[in-house]
Amino acid sequence: MSLDGLDAVEARIMAAFAEGGREAMEDLKSLSQDEVPYDQGDLSRSAKVSSEERSEGWVGGVSYDTPYAAAQHENRDWTHQDGRKAGYLGDPMRENAERYQAHIAAAVKAAME
Repeated sequence: MSLDGLDAVEARIMAAFAEGGREAMEDLKSLSQDEVPYDQGDLSRSAKVSSEERSEGWVGGVSYDTPYAAAQHENRDWTHQDGRKAGYLGDPMRENAERYQAHIAAAVKAAME
């Protein structure tokens, strides 16, 4: 296989990795929406998925962007209504990490076939 062929394979793999990662992050955002503390909805509406290509590779994440997002996430002593809770992003990430890894791996495997 030529270097051009290897470059094409690498591009397909990286694209599949990024797409699988974005899909996993969209799922995480959706799951976290079921747990995020909700009063007027500002925190919930601030959720976003972001990703970018960097020189060291693809990176992405799910975030909530209000002045009190971190405090709501970390303070497990606060009480919330209707099953809402602290840890609204970290807990679903930990609970689904293996599934997300498998999803990304399957996307990469399919790109290599």
